[in-house]
Amino acid sequence: MRKITLLFLILLISAYAWAQTGDTVVNQTADDAFQIQLIQKMDNMLDLWYIKMQNNKIKATHVVDSDIDVTLSDSLLIERLKGINTVIPITYNKTVKQWIELYIVKRKKSSAVLMGLAQYYYPYMQEIFDKYGVPEELIYLTIIESGLNPTAISPMGATGIWQFMHGTGKAYGLEVNTFVDDRRDPMKATDAAARHLRDLHNIFNDWGLAISAYNCGAGNVRKAITRSGGKTDFWGVRSYLPRETRNYFPAYIAALYLATYHNQHGIPAAQISIPFSVDTVMIHHEVHLQQIAEVLEIDMEELTTLNPQYKREVIPAYSDPYPLRMHHRDIIRFLELKDSIYAYKYEEFFTPVKVYAGMFTGEQVAASDYKKTYHTVRSKETLAFIARKYGLSVNELKQMNNLRSNYIKPKQRLLVGYEYIKPQIETTDSLAVDATVEKDSLQTTTTSPEPEKVVQKKNPPAQSSAPRTHTVKKGETISSIARKYGVTVKKLADYNKITNVNNIRIGQKLKIPPR
Repeated sequence: MRKITLLFLILLISAYAWAQTGDTVVNQTADDAFQIQLIQKMDNMLDLWYIKMQNNKIKATHVVDSDIDVTLSDSLLIERLKGINTVIPITYNKTVKQWIELYIVKRKKSSAVLMGLAQYYYPYMQEIFDKYGVPEELIYLTIIESGLNPTAISPMGATGIWQFMHGTGKAYGLEVNTFVDDRRDPMKATDAAARHLRDLHNIFNDWGLAISAYNCGAGNVRKAITRSGGKTDFWGVRSYLPRETRNYFPAYIAALYLATYHNQHGIPAAQISIPFSVDTVMIHHEVHLQQIAEVLEIDMEELTTLNPQYKREVIPAYSDPYPLRMHHRDIIRFLELKDSIYAYKYEEFFTPVKVYAGMFTGEQVAASDYKKTYHTVRSKETLAFIARKYGLSVNELKQMNNLRSNYIKPKQRLLVGYEYIKPQIETTDSLAVDATVEKDSLQTTTTSPEPEKVVQKKNPPAQSSAPRTHTVKKGETISSIARKYGVTVKKLADYNKITNVNNIRIGQKLKIPPR
């Protein structure tokens, strides 16, 4: 009996010792500011359109957040963390437990959505990390970094699902310019993140420190190591790291726990409205995503979600090709109708683009072709807030308005963009006036007393304006017919009430709309 009691006490003490590793202050709590920041990221994720579309289904799973003080068993959490097969040095303590409670108890709904997004993003992320020999479970850092939001932007300007700063992104080959920001491309950013984490581990030879360096930079981790007296593990240098970073690695351990055991806590992966069957086509001509959406009659929000790197919704393939991700079925239609797509409302979409680019290149666009768009500054608004609202960087906004500092004041007008001015089309009334003027002119210069005949020559009989028709022949497509008559595919389809542009048949008669 004494042996059994002694054995039980030994096990209890060893579990307690493992649980307290690295927690030098018993009553230590997770940093409130960092927790608020993390919650904000999760709340922003819930505002994404493809999350809102499934909101009712998420509610139907009965996954609800809880403010009740639910006690998670220490022994259960310790046992489960020990069961995770990973090279990451996992520790359990009060701080780690608090972060686990945030995901498992206080933000269950957000956690269900995160796990739904994980099913979309993580399979290819795992392949990329495996390619570089980086532990696949490090992909769960995206839960902390951005809440799996590819368009997330931090107050410091870190951008994308992996929250790269401009300089670090450039260093790892991510293109960032007026029209393209590869930090917002989940695949390219994941490739860069895998290489960056690999390099950080090569520096510190400890995944806890490498993860910390991803958050605060290698320089700050080196300083912390020096101040700690040369310790080389996260828990040894934790108290010397920047305040936010002290909680970053514990929050990661909690995210890893969530990803491994969410089902055991009644948190199923939510269904997300992002198409899985997508493919990529290379674009060799500048095109606006709205041109594609309108001609192919597909959801613009879906298109921008699949191509978040184009921050102005423009693919700037003037000289180099750029990728476009779409649903399989839409790629086939795009290739068939691409000429019509490129021509569709070209001036309307690209005149503002040319004017904007001209601010930096010096290329001029006729002032009659566009008008300026302004924003009136409201109380407490900042340049960063306004820039994000209109898809600009702070530097771009400052350059457009000749600002030397970030200081702005309420009621100040800021130039934020340009709009195309459609050329005025002559109306029937104006044509009638022109005909009358010409008729009067003819009456004063000719000896013929028959002005009615002159007017008839200028105004042909009504029946001559009757719609033309075209009989579909073998091998013809609606795109080739539209080009033949100088009209857009959408206009031709709308005029004939065609809902599926790929479904026209030989012998079908199409009415040709007036130009």
